[in-house]
Amino acid sequence: MVYYFGMFMAAVGAAVLIGALTFVTLMLTGIIMSMFAFTAAPILDKVLKN
Repeated sequence: MVYYFGMFMAAVGAAVLIGALTFVTLMLTGIIMSMFAFTAAPILDKVLKN
């Protein structure tokens, strides 16, 4: 019984770890994309104004 509980807890821990890595990857992607957007905004304003 303890073996199955340990396997269940290991599976839950692995799922939480993968979920956290996915969350951090998506957050960093969003931050990097917003940095590109804020950096390119003045250039795009000049291009689209003409």
